[in-house]
Amino acid sequence: MKKNWIYVLVFFVFASCNSEKKKDILSFKDPTIIDGAEGSIIKRIESAVIIPEDFHEDLWVTPTLVTIPGNPIICELVARTTDRKGADKHTIAHYFRTDDFFETLQPVEQPIAKDWNRIGISRKDLIPNEQLGILIPENMGHTQYAEYLDLGGDTILQAFTKKNKNSKQNIVQSLTAKVENGKYKLLHISNSWTNATGRGLYEPQIAEYENKFFMTARAEDGFGYLLVSHDRGKTWDEPVRWRWDNGEEIPMDQTMTKLIAHSDGLVFVYTRKRDDNTQTFRHRAPLHVADFDTETLTLKRNTERIIVPNKGLAVGNFWVWTISPEESYVVTAEWPRDGREANGDIWLSKIKWNAPNKKVADDGSKFDH
Repeated sequence: MKKNWIYVLVFFVFASCNSEKKKDILSFKDPTIIDGAEGSIIKRIESAVIIPEDFHEDLWVTPTLVTIPGNPIICELVARTTDRKGADKHTIAHYFRTDDFFETLQPVEQPIAKDWNRIGISRKDLIPNEQLGILIPENMGHTQYAEYLDLGGDTILQAFTKKNKNSKQNIVQSLTAKVENGKYKLLHISNSWTNATGRGLYEPQIAEYENKFFMTARAEDGFGYLLVSHDRGKTWDEPVRWRWDNGEEIPMDQTMTKLIAHSDGLVFVYTRKRDDNTQTFRHRAPLHVADFDTETLTLKRNTERIIVPNKGLAVGNFWVWTISPEESYVVTAEWPRDGREANGDIWLSKIKWNAPNKKVADDGSKFDH
């Protein structure tokens, strides 16, 4: 009997040590460092794996992070268990927290950050405006891919996708709403745009610079699209294809794209078709960043940098978040998307700015747009 207890004790000691060892590998270690281009608002990019593929047995994808402002600034991250055939059937959410900018990362049972509420607004969260005759949209989707923007005065701007009942195409548009008792009373719903190919336009995201609003959207005609609003999201100009600053259109393959806002300009995060990524699912690796010229509505090609490499696994489902005046983060997971019994690493890229971002306070609080 005594020998059995010794075996049990040894087992628990081993399991405990192994668990702690596993936790130790959750950190931002040995990053790849790339300098930004001359004239870019990016000083440098630091990228590293924060959750390696062998940390978990099931497939974790679509990582998302938000912050809790303060001193220190706390980051919370969630990764989701999904099916192995790419059907986007997410099941279990796995939460983590760090108070040292991912130098260490600890699993937690539940998130506590209020900014999780900025993500995934649905019809049940909306209140119709009978006085103005504004009804809740009959359907709305893809709000989980980008947080709403705080316009000030308890007013928000949320991009969303709506399925067109009369065709197969999705349309993109935005709503403005007033926060009332934890819900959102509609103030305005914008005009909408679509694309005649495939599923139309979808997965929109909005960023603001110098009181102009820019929406980027996914399409299925071999390109990505940009829309501009000059009236704080009430109306959107006709979509235009993403282009380089020499006028050349940028080929993209059904890909998510996002803008990151800085007080000195915007940068664009994206995947695109390249000669060296034809074997990767929908050309969704490597992940790039480049400066966006808000006057010409083009990307400055000489500023393009790779922030997550192409290892043959898609990294196109990613998330962006502003952390502090000094940096913004991009987080993504490598995803086989073909049913194979393999996991991918979860990557974090820290975008370090050349000058402080005046859209955010020292404690991580974001200023109204």
